Amino acid sequence: MSIPELHCPSCGAPLKLEYRFSKMVVCGFCDQLSYLENGGLVAKGEKVKLSDYGSKLYTGAEGSISHRLMRVLGRLRYEYPDGFWDEWCIKFDDNEDQYFWLQEDEGDYALYQEISVTENLPVFDKALVGVAYPFMGNQFFVSEKNKAWIVGGEGELPHQVIPGEKADFIDGIIVGKGAPASFEIMQTETLYYTGEVIHPDNIVIKPKDYGY
Repeated sequence: MSIPELHCPSCGAPLKLEYRFSKMVVCGFCDQLSYLENGGLVAKGEKVKLSDYGSKLYTGAEGSISHRLMRVLGRLRYEYPDGFWDEWCIKFDDNEDQYFWLQEDEGDYALYQEISVTENLPVFDKALVGVAYPFMGNQFFVSEKNKAWIVGGEGELPHQVIPGEKADFIDGIIVGKGAPASFEIMQTETLYYTGEVIHPDNIVIKPKDYGY
């Protein structure tokens, strides 16, 4: 299925999408965030330019994770009282219809996949750190919870968000499996992810081509 070329509603720059399920795109020329609606782009929110802190990842990067070829579609940055973290939206060459999130937090990485939820989600205010709760046939051990906000984004993304939007989280581990898991509690929905810890050496990124 071919993806049509769109144009930024703010500056008119061409925006070619790579993932047919994307719902949001940030213009690489003027930083305008836009929603994909009815086959076109609708500008939303204020423009936000994310600062670069020296990550080896970047939007549009090609490389591999644990020997699986992939491309970075975009990223979201989250801020919380103790700092911030980035979540890079990944598409693997061997799974064109599924996106993943590579979470980067102070040099630590974890690869997450969204999981469809078949039962009631936890309530943020009632979840207690250090307690395990039954969820979807497993025990979810709460290791951290905190209030967070979305700073902004880059590239194309599978969810529609707005800079400044509340995005609280509950992080934990699936008991008996040691797999990281997380709930992201947005204003309009709660998303559930499970994943695996990725060693930095298993992330190989081609150098960025600056065109000179």
